[in-house]
Amino acid sequence: MTSKTQPGPNIGTSVIAEYDRVKLWELKLDPGEASEWHAHANNYVFVVIEGGRLLAEYADGTSNTSDSAPGDVVYNRPSTHRVTNVGNTRYRNIIVELLD
Repeated sequence: MTSKTQPGPNIGTSVIAEYDRVKLWELKLDPGEASEWHAHANNYVFVVIEGGRLLAEYADGTSNTSDSAPGDVVYNRPSTHRVTNVGNTRYRNIIVELLD
């Protein structure tokens, strides 16, 4: 089991592809489902495929809830967190992890 002090290695549900400079992940969460605690060691971008409402909880104790729609693109810096689908529809995105 992962925790904010011992995050797991999976930043998504599954790896789609990996190249020299990027790694592509898919994240799928049904309503009520949460990702494991994970650490993003690199900057990353995610593209929302199926939107919804997510609760993001961070290792520093902060949290926020956000709504997203298909086609939204978000750039983020390294962090340790987990996300929970607090909406009533499946949420799905593609994460582009920037390896350098």
